[in-house]
Amino acid sequence: MNFFKTSILSGINNVITMALGLVTNNFIARFAGAEGFAIIGQLKDFLKISLSLGQLGFDKGIIKYTSVHKNSNKKLANYLSTIFISQLAIAGFIALITIIFNQELLTYLTGLKNYYNYFVLIGLSILPMVFYTSGMSVLNGLHEIKKFTLISIVANIIGSTVAILLIYKYELKGVLINLALFQFINFSIFILFVLRKPFKTNWFKNKFHKKEFRDLTRFSLMSICGVLVLSITLIAIRKYLTTYLGLEYTGYWEGLWRLSTIFTTMLTSAFGFYLLPTFSKLYTKHLRKEIFNIWKLTIPISILAGILLIILREFVITLVYTKEFLIISSLLIFQVLGDIIKINSWILGNLILAKVHVTFISVQICWSVVFFTLSIVLTQQLGFIGIAVAYLITYLLHFIFMNLYFRKLLWRKLPRI
Repeated sequence: MNFFKTSILSGINNVITMALGLVTNNFIARFAGAEGFAIIGQLKDFLKISLSLGQLGFDKGIIKYTSVHKNSNKKLANYLSTIFISQLAIAGFIALITIIFNQELLTYLTGLKNYYNYFVLIGLSILPMVFYTSGMSVLNGLHEIKKFTLISIVANIIGSTVAILLIYKYELKGVLINLALFQFINFSIFILFVLRKPFKTNWFKNKFHKKEFRDLTRFSLMSICGVLVLSITLIAIRKYLTTYLGLEYTGYWEGLWRLSTIFTTMLTSAFGFYLLPTFSKLYTKHLRKEIFNIWKLTIPISILAGILLIILREFVITLVYTKEFLIISSLLIFQVLGDIIKINSWILGNLILAKVHVTFISVQICWSVVFFTLSIVLTQQLGFIGIAVAYLITYLLHFIFMNLYFRKLLWRKLPRI
């Protein structure tokens, strides 16, 4: 399936996801308030950490090796059975630890002391969350984009409907219940769609293979590092903001971060299906051409979308949340400028993953240190707006570094053959 068809299908899914997300966010804002957003943000990042560790960071590796071996049933079965066995063991262990230490974890993350039973449900949801995400990566690698999109749409519609009902009836408790229930809904829908085709049961009946496991772990450090660095940084920033400005302002920042995520996801996920499999197969001359062709689309589109969002920011904030969240209006300008840079820097980030550059780990750690440090310094100097300025500066530095790192590929003249 070519790039444009993939982009159209992904775009349809993104529009539906965004619409449902807007409604859900509005319900959270109305019934859980800014403080609720701060608590939800901490728990979602905990789930992201659990997902990354439970998957062993195999997500990009699954896409790569499924794409490479999709026509070899035996080789594909070796990889998928290895993935299933290893993730079952690790994700099961993480779920068990989460359930056993539910009180300590919940108190550290959120300060809540009366919701321990709901955190147990979140612990139980880790296994289906891991298997759903890995299964969707397999579909991506098989280029089953139509089925991938359909599963995403159905899961989002059902999950969002359940979320709205739970939030309306139980407010913050409903949000916590939904965080766990959503993972079971996703996995159940996935199983219904792939039980007969394109999945084959014999793919998962094989034994554990050390060679395939070693191949997959080539991606693990980079993938796990990326998620851990971002999630731990966000958790640390929320805890700092809660101490320095209060839980309410932490919730406002979480609202800003969610708008930013919606904006960047809309523009990047359309390319996500295409970039990693493509970059894995291309070499210098064609790779450079491919990057600049993608930039010809992403740069003007991201700039135009960003300008539109800035112009309509007060309307968008009120639509997505409530008037209470208009406090983030001035911050959104800096956040969107950072997002535009991030989107176009993200293209080169996929190149690092595709070519398995261990430099990715160092880049992510440096990004984390810079963002966290600037957030503290600029918040103390500029107030609440400082955290959005820190985001913009961090991604500007990131984009400059990525271009310097790939200067030979991107900017050095290639010799004529």
